[in-house]
Amino acid sequence: MSTRIPIRIELEALNSRMIELFERSLRKHSAIEECYAVTGNTDYLLFVSVNEIQEFEAIHRNILSKLPGVKTIKAEFPLRRVLPT
Repeated sequence: MSTRIPIRIELEALNSRMIELFERSLRKHSAIEECYAVTGNTDYLLFVSVNEIQEFEAIHRNILSKLPGVKTIKAEFPLRRVLPT
């Protein structure tokens, strides 16, 4: 059973060149299922699905950390569903 992982990305700079470069790079990776530009403390919200933690580690090491302009990567792992029950 796979787990869907939300990932928050903050870019080093928010200018049109960096945004275009980052977004174009995302499209090359099928492991990234969804991506949203967001407001708040981060710039993008991405989703990946993994079957085990080692799979996420590989995505983090081989894809996310190599995307252009990335300043921070924050992933949130769901422990258990509270609602709906």
